[in-house]
Amino acid sequence: MLSRAVSSSVPVLSAVACRHFGVVIRWAGERRPEMDGETFAQRTGASAITDLALSLLAGVGSLDFQARLAQSLKQHVKVDAGLILLYRRGMAPKILFNDWCNDKGLSDIRNYLRGSYRLDPFYRLALDNGDDGLYRLNQIEPSLDRSQYYRDYYRHSGLHDEFNIFVNLDVDTKVAISLARRASHEIFSGEDAEFLHMAAPLLSQAVLKHYRDLRPEAIEDQGSLLQNALARALRNFGRSMLTPRECEVAQLILRGFSVKGAAARLGISPATVKLHRRNLYAKLDIPSQAALFSLFIDAAASANNISEDPLVAYLGRRGQLTGQFVPN
Repeated sequence: MLSRAVSSSVPVLSAVACRHFGVVIRWAGERRPEMDGETFAQRTGASAITDLALSLLAGVGSLDFQARLAQSLKQHVKVDAGLILLYRRGMAPKILFNDWCNDKGLSDIRNYLRGSYRLDPFYRLALDNGDDGLYRLNQIEPSLDRSQYYRDYYRHSGLHDEFNIFVNLDVDTKVAISLARRASHEIFSGEDAEFLHMAAPLLSQAVLKHYRDLRPEAIEDQGSLLQNALARALRNFGRSMLTPRECEVAQLILRGFSVKGAAARLGISPATVKLHRRNLYAKLDIPSQAALFSLFIDAAASANNISEDPLVAYLGRRGQLTGQFVPN
């Protein structure tokens, strides 16, 4: 089954980066449920997104980035077949990563690359300049089981549910990361879809940053050194722009605390936590929790001095690129 693009709230910074680079990430799953700000996102979802953000940050720039990305996602969403493809206009897709490595999977991939890809609704949407964001197969192709793509290819693959995240590298190039479920397993759950919706902006940022900053040599995993650097970046994040209490609320959100959990930790009411959250979102010019995670990743990657707010270096660098003044 296929679904139309789930309009993810990609933050402003992510949208700017996507227009510059253009990548596609492809998955299999089910329709995203309506979001409830105090349910999934602020319980298991927030903690999972924090874990994902740290994993993605650690993998950016490494030669096994694609494998790390897929493995990080599989820690939170069950996947039977994972692919990462490169789409270039006028060329057959190129497989960047494939963990569907049994005989059946390899055979289907070969058939796909021989020409079935031309009928793939995701491929056609990508080349039609589909917007960045999360898509589901049964939404972009509601009549999949009556299509030629289904008759010639998809029904033989053994798959029955799939999600995509589109990220543009440029006007003619996209990267596609695909996660799918076999017909022998249940379709992706509502919580799976919600997690992917929340993860989409982070995935876009990580893919764009990787292909922008990729170095030819492998980057060694620095283990505890990286964790210590991230912990320092978290402690200092926002202190140049936010009040001490707003910084505390931002740090707890980034650590996966719900509104109630943050309130209990700080000894204040949930309503007060929401007020601080609204104020810090306004000061940072971001619309959502996903945007906060994305901003933190970008800022942490830009930090020059471990004792300063990572936003200082990040906003200064962005100001040089855009000509905008950085607030004091």
